[in-house]
Amino acid sequence: MLFKHLGFTKWLAAISVAFIATQLFFIMPFVYYTGGEVLLFAFMGWFLYGCFYFKKIRWPVLVFVFLGLLIGFFSKSSVLWMYVAGIACVWMNVSINETLQLQSAINYNPIGWPGFKKRFKIWLLNGMLLAVPFICAFAIIYIFYLSKGPNPATGTGILLVKPETFGFPLASPMLSAFSIDELFNGLIYQPDRPTISYHWAILILFILVFFSLLFILLISRFSPGKKYLTAIITLYIFGVVFFSYMFLKQAAISYEGRHFRIIGLLAIPGIVYLFFRSKVGRVLFFIIWIVFIYIGFIFFKGEFKANKQASRGNSGISQQLYDEATMREITTIDRAHKDAIFVVMSSDIAAEINNNRVITVDTESITDSDGSKLRYTGKSGPIYILMPGEYVTNGMKEGIINSFTGYHKFAFKQLSPDYYLYYASN
Repeated sequence: MLFKHLGFTKWLAAISVAFIATQLFFIMPFVYYTGGEVLLFAFMGWFLYGCFYFKKIRWPVLVFVFLGLLIGFFSKSSVLWMYVAGIACVWMNVSINETLQLQSAINYNPIGWPGFKKRFKIWLLNGMLLAVPFICAFAIIYIFYLSKGPNPATGTGILLVKPETFGFPLASPMLSAFSIDELFNGLIYQPDRPTISYHWAILILFILVFFSLLFILLISRFSPGKKYLTAIITLYIFGVVFFSYMFLKQAAISYEGRHFRIIGLLAIPGIVYLFFRSKVGRVLFFIIWIVFIYIGFIFFKGEFKANKQASRGNSGISQQLYDEATMREITTIDRAHKDAIFVVMSSDIAAEINNNRVITVDTESITDSDGSKLRYTGKSGPIYILMPGEYVTNGMKEGIINSFTGYHKFAFKQLSPDYYLYYASN
């Protein structure tokens, strides 16, 4: 519905949706839950449809703007930059429509000072009206969430310029439309073992930047409609500016294509439209599509098998990050105590602890390199800290253990090659 509303034919819209359904980023949630990405996928299409649905600002538009931020933020907090871009689309779409209606109704000359004043008044008034529900919704989010503690956008370091600082956001249309990040298991951000060297990753990134800018140039010239051009250009500009700034100041936001998936989703019908302008382009598109279907099938088959073999705890959900020995130890201790405190580095395994209290240490939001600024005062029952093996060697272990000032004389037990358990009762 969104693609048709933005100016694409039914066939192009259908082919675009089918192409999306064969991408790795679409298949992954059928293997393991990717959190708010699933909810965001469900929300953004309807939200953008609404951004281009209204032709005049009346009370339904104001309700839409207010509820849009609350529902979108509930889906995933990173929706903020997409929401702002969407409201900019509402403002431009409505203002352009009202300007054309005014011009048609009174046949005024849009060129010159009188025409400029009338256009400026329309745009200013619409902006002020849209600002009211936007500020109210944002105030609710700030008071009840953002002001409560650190988040990925607050943890920053010194300004750091690297090729990927600006290149990664600039490559977003191709990077996120074709699941490039997923194909390499992380082009720049590689939490597991690296599958490609940094220099090759940067070379591929610059190629993607070239094709992304080429796509923007071509779609600007051969756009199927003004609404689509407004949507893709606005989201692209907002995404590039926001993420370039965040990467520049080293915010705790990883270099992953999922962060600007909406740009890739919007780019797909435009890419299909450009390919279908010639017979050679159509043949090339279907060849590319077959390749992605094959890769997606192989990925799904392998990951689904790994999921079946993964460890499971109390929830019954597969835990690919934790081995069987670690999961068995944690669930056994949980059943043996009612007054213990578990300290974990991920909310995934926190869901497996049913009988005791849990503290999840969000290490990505820690502002210091070794966790020495963390402080948890007090004491209540035995404490068990599940520590990744890498924290034992990189200095994070001491900072996290020493942050619990009420406990001393920690003992430890190696549960597996990847995890240690530190515990104390005194």
